[in-house]
Amino acid sequence: MRYKVDGKNISIPDVYIDTQMKKLGISRQEAVDMYLSDEDLVVNPEVIALTQKAKAAGTGAKATGEKTARKPPERKPDDIKRAMIAGLAEYIDGVDGVSGLEVTNIERMIAFEYDGEKYELTLTRKRKPKK
Repeated sequence: MRYKVDGKNISIPDVYIDTQMKKLGISRQEAVDMYLSDEDLVVNPEVIALTQKAKAAGTGAKATGEKTARKPPERKPDDIKRAMIAGLAEYIDGVDGVSGLEVTNIERMIAFEYDGEKYELTLTRKRKPKK
């Protein structure tokens, strides 16, 4: 069906209007207005004012597609893992043939060489299963 908007003839599919009227329970004029607004053929000053107000407030989702910086997770020190890594490092250092022992992460990883081969030990704590 053809509609005249600002002196222009605009064709809106009847299927679209009928579908919107049934799904949303709106009138024919509301369905036409919704189509024109969605296709940016008509500008609603109230929508523009609300959008500017939301952008000025700076809260919630960004309508402009800007991404906010994610703050890094705050990690708590795990004393048990630190003690285990220190104990394992001490034990491995006492083994004959071990060289280049390095604790690369105080809560997680030990790297060393044994008879010319490189090794890494990684300590992982598993989470409790969800019930």
